[in-house]
Amino acid sequence: MSISNIFAKLKNNSSGQVNGFSVTSLPLVGPHKLGVSEDGMPMFFVKGGKSQTKSLDYSLEYISVQFNRKCQLFLNGKPTAEGIYTVISLKTDLAEFQEYFLGVGYLLLRKISTDPNPKELRREIERLISLFSRFSEPPLKTIQGLWGELLVIEQSRNPSYLVQAWHCRPTDKYDFNDGTDKIEVKSTSKSSRIHAFSNSQLLPNKNSKLLIASLFVVETGEGRSVYDLVGAIAKKMDNTELAFRINEVVSQVLGRDISGAFSVHYDYQLAADSLSFYDSSSVARIREEDIPQQISNIHFDCDLTAAVKVKASDGNSALQKALF
Repeated sequence: MSISNIFAKLKNNSSGQVNGFSVTSLPLVGPHKLGVSEDGMPMFFVKGGKSQTKSLDYSLEYISVQFNRKCQLFLNGKPTAEGIYTVISLKTDLAEFQEYFLGVGYLLLRKISTDPNPKELRREIERLISLFSRFSEPPLKTIQGLWGELLVIEQSRNPSYLVQAWHCRPTDKYDFNDGTDKIEVKSTSKSSRIHAFSNSQLLPNKNSKLLIASLFVVETGEGRSVYDLVGAIAKKMDNTELAFRINEVVSQVLGRDISGAFSVHYDYQLAADSLSFYDSSSVARIREEDIPQQISNIHFDCDLTAAVKVKASDGNSALQKALF
């Protein structure tokens, strides 16, 4: 049963507790609980991590976090012993955010130990706060661009390797970089493989291999959203830390465009069928020796029709093995 279905069942069976909260247990998270608030919103109760020093609570646009709260919980309608919990609550009734909150919150519970010390709990809560705080910041890329990158991960042979190489910093020159080789993802909603490049983007360092991933991404009414792909990738990995990292990168890239990422859908099969990789050395560019010293920051559109496609048999680098 999905975390969303578990919460729906809890909410339907909850009659509302005057002096406490209705909760349910979750698989793989020990004593931590999923609960429902008086107004029907999801909450997570994290056991342990009690500190002698008072921790400042958080109140963001979408979530709140309260530390060291004495709570009375009702499990299957029966009161449990009072305990000290860190309480993470959703503050918006938007259905899409509820599903997102449940998924990310459950990942957090799976990441932390069953009895976290104050330092561990604080560290993980701050990562959650950082993730949700980015939803008030300007986006770094379009939803289409992010969706294309996620499609490359979802289609890869080893998604975990791609996630580790994905967007180490917002200012990274390439979408994927494993320290040796690189991948730059280009998507288009048009009918030809014409993509925008900067000239410097096509000039990786001497001993690196740069692949250009090209795909057609067309918005549809019944396709897949960013979070459909996030969920599909998570199912292919058993590493909760990497699954949480996907959400960190997505929040960092989307910023306040997060709400649109739930409702915008793209043609999945078209994108998957059109996904091709090209050797960057075969992509047309302006030679460095032909660029006057006074000119910089050159950008142009380039047609990849004549570029050389890369196949699984064309190389054995770690990044290529992860792709094919």
